Amino acid sequence: MSQVQDDAPPLDADSRDWLERNVAEQEARRSAIEAEMIELAPQRDRWIATFFDRIQRWGFNFNGDQRRKISKEELPAKPDRPFKVNF
Repeated sequence: MSQVQDDAPPLDADSRDWLERNVAEQEARRSAIEAEMIELAPQRDRWIATFFDRIQRWGFNFNGDQRRKISKEELPAKPDRPFKVNF
C-alpha cells in the first residue's frame, strides 16, 4: 500500500530553485551558529565550573527551603568529545 510520504509531487523549476536557495541559507545560518558555539566554548566551560562550584558550596533548593549540597562524586565527568549544543 502506498503511503503519502512515499509519493512526493514533482517540483517545477521555480519551486526547486526556491528550495535550493532556502536550504543554502539555512546551512549558512547553521554554520554561523555552530562557529559562535565553538568560539563560546571556553566561556561555557567557565560557566559550568562556576555552577559546579556553587552547587557544591551552597547547594540548591529542592523542596521549599530545604537545601541539598552536591558532592564532588555526584558531578558528571567532562566528556572527551566537544560540548554539543542543541538549538
